[in-house]
Amino acid sequence: MKRIAGWLGALLACGVVSCLGAGTAAAQGNTAEQLLAQWNKDVVGKTIVYIPVTYNAPLTRIWGQRMEMIAKRMGIKFEIRDPNFDTQREEQLLESEINQHPDLLIVHNPNVQVLASAIQRAEQAGIYVVQINMASRYKSDAFVGVQPNELGADMAQGVVDACGAPGTSHKIALMDGEVTSAYSIGIMQGAMSVFKKHPDIQIISNQAANWDTKTAHDKAATVLQAHPDLCAYMGWWSGQDSGIAQAVRQAGLLGKVKIFTTGGGEPPACDYLKQGLFYEDFIYPATLQADQMMAVSEMLLQSGAKPGTFHVAIYTPIVPTTANNVTATSCTPVSMK
Repeated sequence: MKRIAGWLGALLACGVVSCLGAGTAAAQGNTAEQLLAQWNKDVVGKTIVYIPVTYNAPLTRIWGQRMEMIAKRMGIKFEIRDPNFDTQREEQLLESEINQHPDLLIVHNPNVQVLASAIQRAEQAGIYVVQINMASRYKSDAFVGVQPNELGADMAQGVVDACGAPGTSHKIALMDGEVTSAYSIGIMQGAMSVFKKHPDIQIISNQAANWDTKTAHDKAATVLQAHPDLCAYMGWWSGQDSGIAQAVRQAGLLGKVKIFTTGGGEPPACDYLKQGLFYEDFIYPATLQADQMMAVSEMLLQSGAKPGTFHVAIYTPIVPTTANNVTATSCTPVSMK
């Protein structure tokens, strides 16, 4: 793993085309020992700070715990800052970290706007920035996450397959998260690109819960009372959408209203699938995302390039999961200590 990372870092440092063009001479000039020595110089002892929107959600904990484990093995100092869903606090934490000057920041944007200027200032101050899942309007060194337009289209097609069939009401409801986040915007765009091709599908409700379980529950309960023949609910995140599932159960509609959701494979999503509370979960594996974040961080640290030089996107694959194909490893255990 270290040798591969060193090789990738070397490619970034000199440019992929020029390095590959050097051919055998380049290979002969970089022995395994030299690569390892350079890797130790560029990576070991560096500091990475992780700022999610909150550290009190299973998804963000899975990311943090996995990255912290990898960082420890690599000799990297890994620190976590938790704004606990306070957008103003998150902005303050990011500004504070710019002054502290870590080597790299891993940032989770609440929406496209709020952290954009601070992320740009971080790079101007010489700090690499990796963004997770929800991008800002400012393009930093790297983005790691699910491709939201693809995710929205995949989910919508699942809804169409289930609710476009004869004998269904064709009625569906949508539960957005934070409407100004790039993730939410992309899911909506992808979903509507599919729904527009199927005019028989009736969107009878389109609301946002701001990632809050109780808000999702209360809004869904009202919709279900007015439309007990609803075919499906499509939500933007399994943590939020567990509230929809509880509303469906309380309305006595379990098995009748299909819930399509998405997330990083965090508990209790798999339990909800097994219990029939979720119909389908479009999982972007959280542990894989954490591995991708640390890999791109490792390459940036080795690149020798000025922060802001690269603009790399790494997209996480989507794994549609139902009660029929859920396994013991579909969802990732997480410690909430």
